Amino acid sequence: MSDQVFISISADRTEFFRWSNDRLAQALTEKPGEGSKVGGVYLGRVTGIDASLNAAFVEIGLARPGLLPLKKQGNQPTEGDAVIVQIRRDGREEKGVRLTTSIKTMVDVSAKGKQAPALLLSPPNLWQRALEALEAVESITCDRRVDVPIIEAWCAKYRPSLADKVIFQAERDWIPSRADIKDAIAECLEEEVLLPGGGKLLVEPVRTLTAIDVNSAGANAEKGMERTALSVNIEAAREIPRQLALRNIGGTIVIDFIDLENRNKREQVLNALREAAGIDPAIEWVGNMSRLGLVELSRRRSGPTLAEMWHG
Repeated sequence: MSDQVFISISADRTEFFRWSNDRLAQALTEKPGEGSKVGGVYLGRVTGIDASLNAAFVEIGLARPGLLPLKKQGNQPTEGDAVIVQIRRDGREEKGVRLTTSIKTMVDVSAKGKQAPALLLSPPNLWQRALEALEAVESITCDRRVDVPIIEAWCAKYRPSLADKVIFQAERDWIPSRADIKDAIAECLEEEVLLPGGGKLLVEPVRTLTAIDVNSAGANAEKGMERTALSVNIEAAREIPRQLALRNIGGTIVIDFIDLENRNKREQVLNALREAAGIDPAIEWVGNMSRLGLVELSRRRSGPTLAEMWHG
């Protein structure tokens, strides 16, 4: 079954929900002015060059200068130069945004008559970013009639396969209901994730990484402890990429699977994890499993986490 998308736009916030296989797959929200700046195009001015980083600092009008990695060949900018850049990654903590001079946009950008720093092209909004990343969609449901032609027009230009999927339906008639969606979000904000076979995951984001512990508590042990550990690990391997995508957790993730003595069984778990990770383009690398059951993977950071978006 294809994904169902629900979009709610108001003066206070925009909300985007994706329901897939009778489960919540995505829940995004942002208030005006608080969204991701990825995709925005600016005319910036180089304020400094850091040779050790092989990068330039570029003032684009934000709180901190952006970081522009420099290529080893070609013309190199110097301090004071004006450059057209696009934001590739949002800033976080004490770091500014990451920039690129490879402009990926379908709209012509011109800096004629403008002085740096200046915004040349606004970044896509929440629902545009989300729809851009989807392939198969059964329906795109809006809770206001006025939004239907706007979203249809955008889809016709950038995602033609979605243009005839946009419909209006009052929120009170949504299936799943708003209550169902809120319950699913609340469940995903919990640290513990129960697995169908009785095991569970403990998801613990900390400052430098995210640790995920796989626990067999409550798992059926009819076929012996090794069989239970294998089945719980495989269930966990299939669920973890979904949880990372839904919670929008990026950076370094360390998974502590239940110990398996048998090397072939460890390979089964690792293969299940890599197969499940294949559906999420944000997962950039999956490492090998150690003898202690530890696996490290890397997922690209993209905007706030689910907890940060729905903290209220």
